Amino acid sequence: MMKGHATTCINHPGKQARRKCFHCLLPICPACQRRALGHIFCSAGCQHRYWLSDMVLHLKRLYLRISLRFRRVERSFQRVAGGGLLRIISLSLLVLILAQTLVLNGIVRDLHGKPGGAPDIVFRTPDLEIFAEGGWVILTGSAPGFSTAVLLTDGRERDVCAITEGHFTFNLRPEDDDHTVQVQVFGDRLPVLYTRSILLPDQGEVLGAVRPQDAAIEPSGAPIPPAVELRDEKDAGQGTAGTSPLPSPHEDFSRGSPDLRSVAITFDGGSYSNAAGRILDVLGERGLKATFFLTGEFIRSYPEVTRRIASEGHEVGNHMYSHPRLTTFARNLRHEVLPGVNRDFVVRELKRNEEVFEELTGRKMVPFWRAPYGEQNEQIRRWALEAGYRHVSWTYDPKTKKSLDSLDWVSDSDSALYLTSDQIVSKILSFDRETDRGLAGGIVLLHLGSERKVDPFYPKLGDLIDQLEERGYRLGLVSNMLEVREGG
Repeated sequence: MMKGHATTCINHPGKQARRKCFHCLLPICPACQRRALGHIFCSAGCQHRYWLSDMVLHLKRLYLRISLRFRRVERSFQRVAGGGLLRIISLSLLVLILAQTLVLNGIVRDLHGKPGGAPDIVFRTPDLEIFAEGGWVILTGSAPGFSTAVLLTDGRERDVCAITEGHFTFNLRPEDDDHTVQVQVFGDRLPVLYTRSILLPDQGEVLGAVRPQDAAIEPSGAPIPPAVELRDEKDAGQGTAGTSPLPSPHEDFSRGSPDLRSVAITFDGGSYSNAAGRILDVLGERGLKATFFLTGEFIRSYPEVTRRIASEGHEVGNHMYSHPRLTTFARNLRHEVLPGVNRDFVVRELKRNEEVFEELTGRKMVPFWRAPYGEQNEQIRRWALEAGYRHVSWTYDPKTKKSLDSLDWVSDSDSALYLTSDQIVSKILSFDRETDRGLAGGIVLLHLGSERKVDPFYPKLGDLIDQLEERGYRLGLVSNMLEVREGG
């Protein structure tokens, strides 16, 4: 157990570290702890490096034992043949052990980056999702650590794409003689990884996430950026312009109509409100209304901010009372319901938050909710719908893997997720240039505060709004987007 001042996890800046990696001594939270060889490690890389160093140590000890025996034998033969031959044998054995040490260290460096530190890249067994739509079969998958993906049908190569931010996407129009599909992924220094053959789906059929037979190197270490999201199969269909079906009430609403020249900038309020005042000033100066998702703890901690949000005509959705985790995503990158999370828990969190807001402001929340940490699945959405709340996330483009999560909450400048305020503006505006639908109907995720001490985003909010309006977009509410999407 770590003592002294609180230390945050190297992989999850928002979590307190409980232990240190036995090999690299970096702090890690319980979710990152990997137990092996009688110790706790932060990653498979550190585990392998420890194992290799331990093996080298055993070899050196073996060498010492053997050399001592040789010396004893040498003394016996010294009178007859002198010590030259045995000394040469002993020196050769030492050179061999040193060479093995260098080779093993080189292997570790190639696979995991610099020795003694956290791995530079993260590997995990790829997932593959496949569904059919409008005569096309769409495959999306994740293969962090690899650089190239190859699509095959019945063993014939059909397409090749680069793996961007750990993800790949293929759009395939099957031929009459196509029955199965496979994906191969490659890395610069890693062997090919095959997925098993999967039957092509009929039109309109959606298959669940498919695991390959051959496993990649087991993951550990850095988290996947929120921009690389695992989506439900139904959600993935919303990325194709003009062809996505209208969302059912229990489905995730992540984008407005493709014909809507409007963008919804939404704000989550959980732990901090140090940006709230300036955000409300900017919106007020421009006469704009926005959608806020607040937790009960935020409402109780910042009642004046909450009253101001309500009194200035903004719509407030439900972010649950205590901002709980709902799925196992932090543990295994899967959105499986956490133990202890059930219908009663979800409904209770939503209703309690609703009551706190109404008691403080005299207003009702709009019937939308956003899952804390973005952790939700169809079952959880159905439970929330029973409480009267429809889930609203943020826009994600499955083709380019771009997301309108601003990442303004990341405060550690050394994190791979960290963006400067200017980079956040560029990230959002690049969605307009680099995705098929641009920002039409897009939902942007921002926050009412963060732990950033330097370069917070909120001073750039006005610039972002001005540039969006210069491009012909207008700021709207989520409720307006949903009404237009459904023809209301």
